Amino acid sequence: MFLIQGMAAQAIEITPKMPAETAWTSLLPADVKAKGTLEGATTDGNAPWSFVEPNSGKPVGADVDLMDEAAKRLGLTVNWSAIQFTAGIPGVQAGRYDFYVSAMADSVARQEIVNFIDYSEEGSGVIVKKGNPLGIETMMDLCGKRVSIVTGSCFPPFIEELNAKCDTPVQVSETADMSGPYLAVASGQADATMNTYGVSNYALTMATDGIQTQLELSPVERFIPATQGFAFAKDKTDLMAALAGAMQSMAEDGTYQEIMSKWSVGNAVLNPITLNYAMF
Repeated sequence: MFLIQGMAAQAIEITPKMPAETAWTSLLPADVKAKGTLEGATTDGNAPWSFVEPNSGKPVGADVDLMDEAAKRLGLTVNWSAIQFTAGIPGVQAGRYDFYVSAMADSVARQEIVNFIDYSEEGSGVIVKKGNPLGIETMMDLCGKRVSIVTGSCFPPFIEELNAKCDTPVQVSETADMSGPYLAVASGQADATMNTYGVSNYALTMATDGIQTQLELSPVERFIPATQGFAFAKDKTDLMAALAGAMQSMAEDGTYQEIMSKWSVGNAVLNPITLNYAMF
């Protein structure tokens, strides 16, 4: 549990999986309101949630549109930075960014160091070379295979559990960003990778050139169901609550659904918007 700053007199506490309330918009800190801007960070390569638009060089996607609209309702604008995934949470903790988002799962482990506004439901998928030459159709088919993943992702504990069932364990390698695992699979240096299902489906379906045209989602069923969230430092609960309230107002007037549908993730909506709703 943690107490929302500025609401101590009303003794309102936020507990895990607590729904947001539109009234929280009044909690916007005076210094943030006076400044008028937020520093937000995301990571390229997670379309349709977040990615860098090639022509403008600016972050775009569902994540960006959702937070831009929430900030606008509070009289704010967002200065977006594109950074590596592994720098996201440390950057929030250090105060370089007010929040970080990039198709990132809210988890109990991550809640030990940051708090989340959860805004979508997702799952993960297994990505293989086009044509699935190794016939990877179930999770057990990964036993003995080489799997490349992004450092800091939620997959290592899952693979550990899988290895307990395997006669020959999964051989895991890690890279700092998603382009590394994609390249590893396309070049034959790895047999598979794992990523957010919606990200993978969008990227591999829309690709017309490059490495992603050489990859496909395997028939392996979605796994690690999760909520995705905007991460905030533990000492920014008032700012987080204000933005959560703005996002809840978006859910209630239909703007949230419109944005999610625009990016082909309308089936991943959460209503109400919820704080610290970890599923694993």
